[in-house]
Amino acid sequence: MEKIYFFKDYLLEHYGRQMHRIPIDLPLSCPNREKNSGAGCIYCADDGNRARHLRHNLSLPDQVAHGIEYVKTRYCGGPPYIAYFQSFTNTNAAVAILRNYYSEVLRLADFKVMIVSTRPDCLGDEIIDLLCEFKQRCDVWVELGVQTSNEKTLRLIRRGHTFEDVKTAAKRLAERGIKSAAHVIIGLPGECREDFHQTATDIAALPFSAVKLHNLLVLRNTPLAKMYADPAFEPQIKIMNEYEYAAAAADFLRLLPSDWAVMRVTADADEKDVIAPKWWMKKGQFIDYLCKYMEHGGNLLEEIPGTETGDGSLTLYHPEYRQHFHTLAGAVSESKHKFIIPSKLQARLFAQREVKVLDIGFGLGYNVFEAVKAAQDAATGRLSVISMEKDIRTLRAASRLFAEDSLELRILNALLISGSFKNDFAEITLLTGDARHSVKSLKQGFDCIYLDGFSPDINPELWTLDFFRELRRLLEPGGVIVTYSSAYPVRGAMLKCGLQIGETDAFGRRRGGSAAAIDSSMIEKPVNEKDMNIILKSTAGTPYRDPGLDRPALWILEHHKRIIARLRSLGIPKWFKPASSS
Repeated sequence: MEKIYFFKDYLLEHYGRQMHRIPIDLPLSCPNREKNSGAGCIYCADDGNRARHLRHNLSLPDQVAHGIEYVKTRYCGGPPYIAYFQSFTNTNAAVAILRNYYSEVLRLADFKVMIVSTRPDCLGDEIIDLLCEFKQRCDVWVELGVQTSNEKTLRLIRRGHTFEDVKTAAKRLAERGIKSAAHVIIGLPGECREDFHQTATDIAALPFSAVKLHNLLVLRNTPLAKMYADPAFEPQIKIMNEYEYAAAAADFLRLLPSDWAVMRVTADADEKDVIAPKWWMKKGQFIDYLCKYMEHGGNLLEEIPGTETGDGSLTLYHPEYRQHFHTLAGAVSESKHKFIIPSKLQARLFAQREVKVLDIGFGLGYNVFEAVKAAQDAATGRLSVISMEKDIRTLRAASRLFAEDSLELRILNALLISGSFKNDFAEITLLTGDARHSVKSLKQGFDCIYLDGFSPDINPELWTLDFFRELRRLLEPGGVIVTYSSAYPVRGAMLKCGLQIGETDAFGRRRGGSAAAIDSSMIEKPVNEKDMNIILKSTAGTPYRDPGLDRPALWILEHHKRIIARLRSLGIPKWFKPASSS
């Protein structure tokens, strides 16, 4: 599916109007907890994910009354409603007991739809017969807890059933004409993109009619919370931000039949109970973003809203590289502390007639903007900047972040229109396309080179030994290369090019950035002995390689792994450890 077919669309088609869920908390537990002395799935809260507006032990009439009032207050919604048997396992009781519960709830309001949340191993013949009885009274759906098709993950999360149980339950429900929805969690411990795709492929082959999808939440007082807090726990639990999850969810949904209804696309829990993730997007914003992401095939850079950073300046998140352009501690501050100050730009402007800057990775433009402001403040010398940017969309996206009469917007508009900007203090030339190709055509020497690509592990093209050789060629004898990265392969590449290396002050990250120069006197704070030994005497400092400056990122990363494996086989350690004194 490219356009999400939401459950509300299903309701409009079948009933001509939107309907709201009235969550019901039956006095039932979960057989998984009962079999394991109260310990159920690792992510499950003590209340079995009861609706937030419900208090425990409310009578069924009170629950329905509270739910109707909540819908009326929050959504201005009225009848008919959906009876949503949500928390714990809603088929975990004798048939006679369940019949009484379901019947009582349906008598309390105008319910046209009934959704029963349960496990695939709690749907015996008598239970399915019971659900068929209620098909005569309303539209019956079963929300089936699948979570993943990966058997290893199912054991890890202590799910207590197999995917074979899911297959059996889905087929038996379909044979009896009962519609079912697969409940899946994306981001479970140890799972990656391939696992998500496999689960989507596996459930797509089953006779489901809908999917309920959400991201993994780490909730307080759950076994998952303890695992998340333990740095030694394997597999490492990686929690997705909203952009990462949107990309994963979009990939997942595209593998499903287009006529499946989507009941949910994001998790929902009380903020005070959520340890991670801490998303800045509200639920409605996220759903809107996901819909646009799918409609535009993920090409959404120009529509992503700005994120306010610690100093009040805005940054953006790049959906392809899955990183923000700047530290959230402060976008402008990072430019000043990682580039302008350590390159001594203002001092150079006072001392030289012209200062030449090569800016690699224009991005949102902050390094260039701050450099121009430094030239205006100095009011002596002239700044000449060549800036490189692979994706012109980035400039269009950046133009939404600045005021109409701002210097930043004037620069952006000029670069977008003509590729250049000029005022009394500075001139800027923008080169678009792959920076690896652009640097080959440059001949002039640069006093400052700002290297500001995305991190080496996802954008290795700009951090290789071969690329640094080109930068050294372009560097003036008294010039300096500065970057926010302190990665050991980056510093290793600098050293192998014959550059002297140092560390710049930390900002927004625990470690400082890096500086490199031909002349050691340009390095104020040389890298300490411990880090030097790590770079030179272990595989940690092994540079990335890109012969010909034309290899794709995946090739560079895989080649780097092969080099390290070969070095390890020769006895070179992963990390340098100084010999202990006797």
